Amino acid sequence: MKLKEAIPMYQGYRQRLVDQTRALVKQRDAAQKKFEATGDKAWEEEAASLQLSVLASNEEFNKNQEVLDGLVEQHALAWNSEVNRALADPETGMAATLGKIMTTIARMCAGDKVPYSDEKKVMEYDDELYARVKQAQMTMAAMKKKQKEYDSLWDDEEGGEYDPEGVADNTEAAGDLPEIPPVEPAEGTEASADIEV
Repeated sequence: MKLKEAIPMYQGYRQRLVDQTRALVKQRDAAQKKFEATGDKAWEEEAASLQLSVLASNEEFNKNQEVLDGLVEQHALAWNSEVNRALADPETGMAATLGKIMTTIARMCAGDKVPYSDEKKVMEYDDELYARVKQAQMTMAAMKKKQKEYDSLWDDEEGGEYDPEGVADNTEAAGDLPEIPPVEPAEGTEASADIEV
């Protein structure tokens, strides 16, 4: 099961458990009040029984939360792994991009022509630096008889975009995931089966 499917499923189950626990606590408190008002042992037994149900529901919530925490951690690890891969990629990573930006700056400072897309990369990197480099380019171009023209340093990239969220979402959940049992609605509450997962 992919993380993008598993995480919402266990989050939905967590919410159903919270709703169930709230309903059970409300019923337990009502039974306790009826016992205190009437002294009827049946209400005391009902309150004790409901307290056991509350404890069981809390225990199930904690187990589910542990599974959910593990899934969220797997998502974060997959996300961070993809970000690290993007930074370290020798073709499109951070060092390669910085190298291309510096090469573009050197070409512009020499008074040569570079494609606008490359100039735009320098501008996105540092707009103040770009303004100074552009001024140097115009000054040096005026002193040169002929300017060299360069092709884009980024043209050879194919699909250099990284999608850490997509990679993390489509990562298979590791380990055995427990089956989500149906949550029984407590008496006097609406069924929580209509919660979207």
